[in-house]
Amino acid sequence: MANPKLELKFKYMTAPGVRSKLGLSRYQMDERIKRGLLPKPTMVDENGVRFFDQEWLGKAKAILKI
Repeated sequence: MANPKLELKFKYMTAPGVRSKLGLSRYQMDERIKRGLLPKPTMVDENGVRFFDQEWLGKAKAILKI
């Protein structure tokens, strides 16, 4: 797995951090994004690392009613 760039790491959360905050497994989160139940990641870098910002997390919590 590629390590995210340092400046991105401070501005965004990566998928494992978001999954932890939402209480979802990797499969559950990936499936919900794939099916359009959760928004697409805020950005994806050239290595395929997905990044999520606070706005994304807020939307996801509202959708999941957490």
